[in-house]
Amino acid sequence: MNTKRAPKVRFKGFTDAWEQRKLGELVDVCSGRDYKHLSEGDIPVYGTGGYMLSVSEALSYDKDAIGIGRKGTIDKPYILNAPFWTVDTLFYAIPKEKVDLNFAFDIFQNINWKKKDESTGVPSLSRTAINEIHILVPQYDEQQVLGQLFYGIDRLIALHQRKLDKMKELKKAFLNLIFSQKLRFRGFTESWELRKLKDITYPAGEKNRENLPLDSYSITNEHGFIPQDERFENGGTMRETDKKMYYIVSPHSFAYNPARINIGSIGYQNTDKNVIVSSLYEVFKTSDDVDDRLLWYWFKSSYFQKLIEQFQEGGVRLYFYYDKLCMGTLSLPSFEEQHKIGKYLDTYDNLITLRQEKINQLTKLKTTFLKNMFL
Repeated sequence: MNTKRAPKVRFKGFTDAWEQRKLGELVDVCSGRDYKHLSEGDIPVYGTGGYMLSVSEALSYDKDAIGIGRKGTIDKPYILNAPFWTVDTLFYAIPKEKVDLNFAFDIFQNINWKKKDESTGVPSLSRTAINEIHILVPQYDEQQVLGQLFYGIDRLIALHQRKLDKMKELKKAFLNLIFSQKLRFRGFTESWELRKLKDITYPAGEKNRENLPLDSYSITNEHGFIPQDERFENGGTMRETDKKMYYIVSPHSFAYNPARINIGSIGYQNTDKNVIVSSLYEVFKTSDDVDDRLLWYWFKSSYFQKLIEQFQEGGVRLYFYYDKLCMGTLSLPSFEEQHKIGKYLDTYDNLITLRQEKINQLTKLKTTFLKNMFL
């Protein structure tokens, strides 16, 4: 095994080879229970914005560190700014002398902490396992330059993420204002009409009795309809199964999982072809006097969530079948106003998508840099 090598990507002026070292030589690894008490006074509680008043209850340290694991699970590493409270942290790592915190954080972000233990088949983490990880490391001055680079990228990602979160919150506010009729487009003054969902929708799922070789789709709360090949490796376990019991879903249809609709797992089929989904899904279409885009946004509003909570049924797992959907009502404006509202919300959704794409691009850029340096 080579103990020295130069990375693929490098700042100009640095020529020394990187040395292979164990992670335990770069950081002091402590468990969440290895702590020092702070002096008297209010103690900021990491992640809450509040304070802990009892010094004896504080888990803390006086140097910035890298946290690994949260709430009993192995999660992505994160920075703990001193003084910090480590009750939600499995381990934390404090950089040693001449080890840059931001650079060490980059190393931690490039390690697969969720790698499964071969003996148990579940992710595991220990102080020994952390200490024994081998990593290539440059001199301190190059660490600082690289640390600042990735710190800057992280700041940009965090900035865009905050803006994205605000845009999503604003969208929720728009939806509530629109469907409460407190926000209207100029020129529309007619009252909205209360409509029963059973009168404006109808079942549209058709069994794939001829076992047609149509593309199989799933539905997620984030992306709606998504090809199973994208969601599951090699299409998942159902790829080669008989699909005669699957539903054929034609364009301009809605579909949802009755057991997951409460977390937003509903989709709108807007491709130009028929696809198939599991027979567990409910599939329906709308009448001609309903604009599907407006209805889509209503399904994403708090009004629909309240309808689900009112009519869902079951024991340990709750279900919201199509017959329960039909028991609901909503107020709708004229078709012209429906269309205008739907187009406006589409424009806002496009802005949200562009912001998310920016985050994805920055994340991909950072991942590429890390791989070129550490692999």
